[in-house]
Amino acid sequence: MDADTMNRKGSYAEVLGKFRARQIDILLGTQMIAKGLDFPNVTLVGIINADIGLHSPDFRAGERTFQLLTQVAGRAGRGEMEGEVIVQTFSPASPSIQHARHHDYAGFFEQETEFRKVFRHPPFTRLLLVQIRGKDQEKAFSAARSLSEIFKKKASPEVEVSEAAAAPLEKAHGQYRFHVTLKSSSSALLGKLARKVAEVTSLPEGIVMTLDVDPYSLM
Repeated sequence: MDADTMNRKGSYAEVLGKFRARQIDILLGTQMIAKGLDFPNVTLVGIINADIGLHSPDFRAGERTFQLLTQVAGRAGRGEMEGEVIVQTFSPASPSIQHARHHDYAGFFEQETEFRKVFRHPPFTRLLLVQIRGKDQEKAFSAARSLSEIFKKKASPEVEVSEAAAAPLEKAHGQYRFHVTLKSSSSALLGKLARKVAEVTSLPEGIVMTLDVDPYSLM
């Protein structure tokens, strides 16, 4: 089950119906089958490449991995029979995987909180993601670098401004994407700075800038 195979109306319910009726023994899928399914007869769950998103350059990568593993693992052993979960990973010592293995929500929360506090990630700071995108890669990158310099010149000492860098997913929908991130303890400071820069900045033709306060994803 994935977005490509479930594109026909009713196909999702049809497959799950067959699985519930035990006409299908093995259900292979993406995150689509990670949560919300309750089948008492499922006793084995396998998670392939469990750390595929663990090493993405996003401070929420560990949180998302922990969340996914606990959700998928929860599909096994929901009836009277015990369940077993097999996890394939290249990072077995990862806190996300170890805490998920033991269903240790409190332990993961404590360790993740400490990590974010040390590196000044939310919720200990506010974040503004500035994304520059365009079909011309060099023009988009040049605009992102110029914006980074403008932000640095206009920012107060309480605001930390990053260098321009390619987005982790650099090209999407035919456009190249570059990021500049700003950190501050005050969202008001970030908003004021963003408005100030937007008023004096003229972007090249074909280049678009978007601002995302406290972004859910840095991808």
